[in-house]
Amino acid sequence: MDMILPYVVSAVGGAIGGNILGVLTRGGGGVVGRSLIGAIGGAGLAFAASPDGASVAAIADITKNWGSLLGEGNAQNANLANLITGASGGGVLGLIGGLLLRPRG
Repeated sequence: MDMILPYVVSAVGGAIGGNILGVLTRGGGGVVGRSLIGAIGGAGLAFAASPDGASVAAIADITKNWGSLLGEGNAQNANLANLITGASGGGVLGLIGGLLLRPRG
């Protein structure tokens, strides 16, 4: 379970970030569509930042910078960093989806 938890937390953050930017850009797809797009983006960004993935330096820096907001030595810092990283990945896909998926009419 410890191996999948960062991806789940990042997917939740991605769903939140994707919904926020999808709503701001008045994109289509509804809440479910924006949530799915954001969750995929959040989990994808978490995989790219992981040692198993491409380990992109810019993404790893996001996680490192936001990883100590709750104070040094707090056990929840890793979850918060994954949530923020996932929200940034989901936000990017939410922005793209919001600009490309417009409701007709």
